[in-house]
Amino acid sequence: SSGNINFSKPRRPSGTKSVKKDDVVQHAIIRLSDAGFRCGSFGPFTTLMKLLEAVSASLPFDLLFDKPPIEGIIKDDDLQPSPNAVFFRKFALSCNIDTANWDGLANSKGNEEMGRYLVSEGDTAEDNEVQNTQLHRFGIFSQLLTLTDIRTQLCAVASADYSEMIKTKSQFNYDFDNIDEDSVGSLSDDTPLGLGVEERYAIASRLVRPFLIWCRTLENHAIHLIAPGLEDVSEEPQPFALAFTESAIELAPHDESSILDGGDTMIRRMIQPGSGVEFRTLRVGEGGESAMIVLFSKNEAIEWLKSNGMEKSNKDALHRLALMEERRVIEPIALSDLHLKAFSQLSHDEEEIICYRFVDPWEVEVLENREGETKAAALGREHYHAFNVSSVLSSCEAINRKLGGLHLLAMWSNQKGSLRLTKAIASVYPPWERDTGGDLQMIQGTINEPTPFQNSIRQHMYRNALFRRLDLPQRFLALVQVELLDLKNLNTSGGASLSVFALLRLKRQGSSAPLTHKARTLDSATTLPVKIVKSSGPNAPASWGSLVRFRFPLPEDVNCDGTSFDEDREALFKGPPCTLQLSIYEKKFMSDFSLGEADVKLDALTSGGQMEEWVPLRSPKRGINWFTRIRLTFRFELMCLPTSNEEEPPASVGLSKIQQLSRQGGTHEDKVKRSASTPDILSYFESM
Repeated sequence: SSGNINFSKPRRPSGTKSVKKDDVVQHAIIRLSDAGFRCGSFGPFTTLMKLLEAVSASLPFDLLFDKPPIEGIIKDDDLQPSPNAVFFRKFALSCNIDTANWDGLANSKGNEEMGRYLVSEGDTAEDNEVQNTQLHRFGIFSQLLTLTDIRTQLCAVASADYSEMIKTKSQFNYDFDNIDEDSVGSLSDDTPLGLGVEERYAIASRLVRPFLIWCRTLENHAIHLIAPGLEDVSEEPQPFALAFTESAIELAPHDESSILDGGDTMIRRMIQPGSGVEFRTLRVGEGGESAMIVLFSKNEAIEWLKSNGMEKSNKDALHRLALMEERRVIEPIALSDLHLKAFSQLSHDEEEIICYRFVDPWEVEVLENREGETKAAALGREHYHAFNVSSVLSSCEAINRKLGGLHLLAMWSNQKGSLRLTKAIASVYPPWERDTGGDLQMIQGTINEPTPFQNSIRQHMYRNALFRRLDLPQRFLALVQVELLDLKNLNTSGGASLSVFALLRLKRQGSSAPLTHKARTLDSATTLPVKIVKSSGPNAPASWGSLVRFRFPLPEDVNCDGTSFDEDREALFKGPPCTLQLSIYEKKFMSDFSLGEADVKLDALTSGGQMEEWVPLRSPKRGINWFTRIRLTFRFELMCLPTSNEEEPPASVGLSKIQQLSRQGGTHEDKVKRSASTPDILSYFESM
């Protein structure tokens, strides 16, 4: 209050003990909220407590004496918390944040009342527990969201410029002309007593510190709920079985008698020698624009499932294949869509046969332009859409309605809670980076620390796991950009020119698949021929300038190290691509001439970083004569999974490229690569 205060001396009781001069406390400074500093004379009193009681009696409000400042007496340097902030201090130390409490849906006694309110009919006890846990996480973040905005406002008030307030007095209904000369609206440049910048900062910090402590306490509690340790986010999924009705296929709880794997176990068994399933290697496209694909027949897969006792009837086998299609373990392709040419032993009826191709969980896509980085696509075993604010908002709407009704939903929308939650998770540090400075990872006495490239993938796999844990659709995809800057032959002098092009591919470590203009895979890219003038000198300008972009997903059913929970899938598709395979050719009229090839490890790349180096090109016959200068860039793009069944699924990356190449040059059968589950098909997976 800023009204007049009567600083009258309280009456001294009769018969009190005489007071010595040195024991008298007779001066006090009273600080009011908007009246600055006021002084008054009280006393004499024998103790400080009696003086404070007299001051309290003279004020329009009572001073608080129930709890003294926890950190002791306020020192002269003004760095200790203010005793007038006991209210905030109580909240920071004794606030019960075990459960979220919005609109009375939860209380400190437990989640029982909230559980009864939110339980849906037919939900199991386990489902209810999971739902209440989600509500608890969103409730804590909602409280933190509110406190953050309050903190921003309080800090703005504490550091506001009082002179600017006087300049804009016409905007307020306040009598600025009658402000007391001793009154200070804030800690501004007009603050009396000659306070410097450091003193003003110290006082402002002391005023808001208790509230900041409260916010930090809630932040520490929210970290363990929203960004827990690896053991909580890398939980192996439970086995499931197939349950189907006339109208739908569903995943049923695990049954000992009928366990259904994700489909990779079936693939691994099918490709073994002697399985009886015939695999056909086809070349789609023609000339330099072609790729090799491996297909197997749907009818043969049905017969194989029955002969191996995995299914009893055609209907059961079809349902299993349908589920594998739904999970994108396999992808159907009709031979009639491939523009078949010179196909051996294939009748007209066989053209209508449906075949399948395997889908790599780490499938790599070659992007045609920069807009393709955020283009919706069926990539790997998931469908991805461009990041959409409405999708993120809709994913949080249901749980906020249950948690706090329309009031919390309106607050969440006004404060952009979904976007702030996304930014928080997208920038969170994983547990191993929070514990920096600890012991190095050792295996059999040798250091086994992940490379910067692997650590960047692990970091975003962890963030994807946090989004998945909160039932949010956001997911990170990895993008690698390759720039071909220059090409030099150190054994010849400058002056001549040549037209060159390059073949590029991201592959796994240890892959032995060749990369030539005659043998390519779907995930390989080729650049347009560019005429390069040979230049000399250490500062010669870049003469090439071709650019290629790749992207690949971070699969769902893996831990933060990229290891699949399914041993069979891990055996077939082990880890992300970590090597750039490069082949460079000179374009000639009759036949292209190979200048050399190289494998460039991506170990030194970090998220958002670049790597530029000269790479030697090795030729099997001529050794190393040519060097190319490349620049690599590595980053991640945030996309979204489908949030409803009404969204139209995007086109498959692999299927779209197969159809495009087939339209351009048709489809040819590679007779050499035609095999019935021989070791040749095993080498196909080993070379991926």
